[in-house]
Amino acid sequence: MDEEQLADMHKFLADYHRQLAKEAVLDVVQQYHADLAQRLADEAALIPRRSAIAQRLREGEQRKRQEME
Repeated sequence: MDEEQLADMHKFLADYHRQLAKEAVLDVVQQYHADLAQRLADEAALIPRRSAIAQRLREGEQRKRQEME
């Protein structure tokens, strides 16, 4: 699964939990789904940034290995 698919999945789940929050009768259930939807949306937004950081770390490690050889 590439980063775009992963971000799309998080966005889909966030929308799903927002809908569950709207349909919930109990306040505690409504709040749970709203909070979870927000966390999933936040994660979706961070995936590209985290992928870029991980790529730079991998490149740095490769450079270190090449310099040691």
